[in-house]
Amino acid sequence: MLALGRGTPSGRAGKVQVSSCGLPLMTATGLARRQPDHHNEPKQQMLAESYRTRAAVFALLVGPPRHLDRRTGMEIHAQVCDAIGVDDIVFKYQREHAQGPGERPFSIELTHERSPGLLQVSISGSAQSGAPVTLRFRYDSPASTQLVLDDFDLACNAVLSGLGAGWQSVLAEARLQGQVHSPGDSALAFLSNHVLNLAESSDGTGRALSFLGFKYEIPAAEFTEADQLENPMREIAVEVLRADPRCLYLEAMSQWPQVTATPDGTVEIAPGKIRAFRSPPSDYLRNVQRYLESVVFPLLVRED
Repeated sequence: MLALGRGTPSGRAGKVQVSSCGLPLMTATGLARRQPDHHNEPKQQMLAESYRTRAAVFALLVGPPRHLDRRTGMEIHAQVCDAIGVDDIVFKYQREHAQGPGERPFSIELTHERSPGLLQVSISGSAQSGAPVTLRFRYDSPASTQLVLDDFDLACNAVLSGLGAGWQSVLAEARLQGQVHSPGDSALAFLSNHVLNLAESSDGTGRALSFLGFKYEIPAAEFTEADQLENPMREIAVEVLRADPRCLYLEAMSQWPQVTATPDGTVEIAPGKIRAFRSPPSDYLRNVQRYLESVVFPLLVRED
């Protein structure tokens, strides 16, 4: 169940891409402009209560680009073990194949099998490529959402401490992959008849659909000094869960760039226009969860 509080639906318009076997792509706007539908609150609550997290991901891009050696990786490994309170995290350091002269690509991977679940921490980069170093935290099949939030905060703080001073974050990304039980026990029928208003056969062949889903994106917009997590880029995908056709698969990703381009593509570098990354991973993931509750669930059960 998503029980971490409600957010405010975004008023920005987005583009929707609808995909299925043989179906053309369609577009629509104004998804997040709908007023709250109190009539459908029981259905929204049902979706929230049946929600189960399949995986959670948090990533940071940090700079300046630099090479991390095995010794630094081992120090980070020790700090993560201490932070989480375990000593059986698997450590792997690898020098990747260089794509150009002077490059020193590397990857550090930490893996810890929980019961249930799998926690993975990876650090990768190439000192000469000009690209930031990527810090990535992934949790598959977690026992609870709170466990994800706690472990990500502890692991991220340990990694940043192990890296030392002189680093600057330039982008943050949080992603949730989950599932909800579909009303009527058929996700395909629910999406085609209720959400997308499509006929059972929509490609002109007379054959019934076997899979259906839709995806929409909303660009990042301006934020305020008081709320650095405001108005990230959103990418939402909803489709039939192939492993269990009674359920819907949901994937929600939000991305916070350090600077945001205006609609004409200009980027303003000025005080108040550069996003700060002061929050722990749990705050970014909670932001994604609130968006699911306040925008995506109402979208799925709306009645026009």
